Amino acid sequence: MKFHLRYVILSFCVFFFLSGCSWNAINEKELDQFIESENLDYVSIQKLNDEEYYIFSLPYIYIYRSASDYTKSTAMIRDEIAMGGLEKGSIGLVINNTQVLKDAKTFSVVIDSKTREYEYTGGKYLIIKDSRIWNPTAQLKIIFSNDKNETIFESDY
Repeated sequence: MKFHLRYVILSFCVFFFLSGCSWNAINEKELDQFIESENLDYVSIQKLNDEEYYIFSLPYIYIYRSASDYTKSTAMIRDEIAMGGLEKGSIGLVINNTQVLKDAKTFSVVIDSKTREYEYTGGKYLIIKDSRIWNPTAQLKIIFSNDKNETIFESDY
């Protein structure tokens, strides 16, 4: 009887732990309802982590946590690259610059005169994750380079 009771209690603990892990996870239905309520067109949804998504719908970029907890920012556009959704540790880009889409192989993020380089795979929607973003205000430079390490786009934000 003692063993059976322990097994039942352990099973309940495991069940509650596992179900608690998914309580904060955002599901597709919630995202669809939010997009409908905001009347968004031409939407791209990119996952940042289990609790946050980037929703791109120009001229806005959203950081979505829930229907009552989201951030909406107007994208700053420079040479057909929109930047917005600034969040501590991340920023969202919508890339419509054909030269960047076609030729860029890397992008660099420069903050406080320190550069970090990342591979670029040609996506139109890009989330840059860098713990230095927002220190305490965004002052960064983004540089896209081709395979010869030539700069094809550079802008301060």
